[in-house]
Amino acid sequence: MKFYLVRHADKAKGDYFNPRLRHDDQPISTFGRKQASKILKYFHKLSIKSIYISEYIRTEQTARPLAIKLKISPIVDYRLNEIDIGLIDRLSDDEIREKYPEVWNASQDWNRDFRWPEGETGLEAQERIVSFINEQINQEGSILIVAHDGIIRLLICYVLGLPVYSRFNFHVDTASVTEIEWDKNKSRWKLIRFNQSVV
Repeated sequence: MKFYLVRHADKAKGDYFNPRLRHDDQPISTFGRKQASKILKYFHKLSIKSIYISEYIRTEQTARPLAIKLKISPIVDYRLNEIDIGLIDRLSDDEIREKYPEVWNASQDWNRDFRWPEGETGLEAQERIVSFINEQINQEGSILIVAHDGIIRLLICYVLGLPVYSRFNFHVDTASVTEIEWDKNKSRWKLIRFNQSVV
């Protein structure tokens, strides 16, 4: 069973408030639309069985060209939403350091899990994505997931058996491809590729 994980394409600048979501719901930018077309070229000949996206519009817009080509309707799943960073959204680094010094220190030390103020811990966010993956793991074919930087990094930590705070050691580019595979015979994960550019 293969899972292709794509970080959403480049997003537009500015405030895009959506009362249904915790954070700004930015659409993809002009450059992001070019990235989405590159994703179409990368995947259109692969055997993709289904496409899953988060609740944020940028994931739907990233998947749209490929979904239209493959005639697949993307399925929205809230568990693919980005890590909830709570009250620090829109704060500068200086403001975070001043208002939430313990959170700032933990985010810089990379040696323990922590809760974003009125948000999630890394483990809570990881449990969301892992619960989603476990529901799909015994299906046949390949699944494309268009999600977010933090969620992809947390899933890689799970696959590699690393603690959740190790996610800070990874970087995921917009519109990049990460591929993981579940080996049913050996009951273990394989990391096939990580952060591969499609541009």
